[in-house]
Amino acid sequence: MTIGVTGSAGFLGANLLRRLHGVHMTDAKLVPFYSTRTGNPLTDGLSLAYAHLDVTARQEVFERTRGLDVLFHLAGAVDYSKHNLRRTWDINVVGAKNVFDAALANKIGKVVYVSSISFLGAATTPGALADETNDPYAGRENPISFRDREQALQAAHASLGDGYGFLSNVRVPYFDSKLAAYELALEYRRRHGLPVTVVFPGTAVGAGDTRFSIARLVSLVYEGKLRFTLPGGTSFAAVEDVSEGLRLAWVRGREGEGYIITGAAEDNLSYAQFMNKVALVSRREYGRRVPRRFLTVPAALSRVAARAARAVPPGSQLNEGLILSGSVTHRFGHAKATRELGYEPKTTLDTAIRECIDFYREHGGEGG
Repeated sequence: MTIGVTGSAGFLGANLLRRLHGVHMTDAKLVPFYSTRTGNPLTDGLSLAYAHLDVTARQEVFERTRGLDVLFHLAGAVDYSKHNLRRTWDINVVGAKNVFDAALANKIGKVVYVSSISFLGAATTPGALADETNDPYAGRENPISFRDREQALQAAHASLGDGYGFLSNVRVPYFDSKLAAYELALEYRRRHGLPVTVVFPGTAVGAGDTRFSIARLVSLVYEGKLRFTLPGGTSFAAVEDVSEGLRLAWVRGREGEGYIITGAAEDNLSYAQFMNKVALVSRREYGRRVPRRFLTVPAALSRVAARAARAVPPGSQLNEGLILSGSVTHRFGHAKATRELGYEPKTTLDTAIRECIDFYREHGGEGG
């Protein structure tokens, strides 16, 4: 059996490679694909032969995925800036279509497409945990630009013909691009029988974040450099649990189905609560004298800040998309994954935070 993994040098990709290498190495060949840089400190000790794969290069995708039995598609751009909007869309949507077409042409037996809980929106029932049936188009709080599935698919197909006029309405590039790619995956399943299973990971925390996404937030708290936060929150999960959930989705997941893979119910936290956890771990485990309380920007003020951020120069750390995304509260449960995949989170969030800090202290956000 030959298993391909796109985005293998990334945070989730490296953790998934380690898990697959440890569990399936005796009966499987792993083909880790990379786009810009090979390897990750987490996988440096493994015997792996990396292969270049730019998911936006259609012919290369078809050629490199020949002979695969299973393909995990993790490659993507986690970018909230409009400055990189076209690139984000092309990687997340056009790249996904190239992968789906190649999977059909090369008769790949199973595709595990890694999406995100981000675009699914807030829970419709206050205080409740949402699940895979949450309608992203129903909630007014969800800052997506599409009215319905048809509009999202229209945008996906338009971009394949170089029609990008819809991008002018996009406020959160990551949300819209992942939503359109998800709808594309479902369409390929309905129309072409693509053997795809979708995974919606929570916000992963742990070692291996060389791109400095969640590790940036954790490190700023650890270093005592952050005092404010946005009013939203999300479902956090240890990256080791997420990687096991991805593996289970391949082994046990039903084709055409989606599974939320996240932490325990108590790991649905506001950003202020999460940052407080990071501060407590930093103080207890590392002796850091950092603040434990953080001022939450009110929702109304965050909306004003989001509009003002439209004028922020390209390359700024703070932009409209980031502020809007950080103002949404995502609360999700993993009951379906537990029921159908046998998934259960086993790593505490405190442990995941400690592993994130240890990795940051050793690698400083470099590499990968």
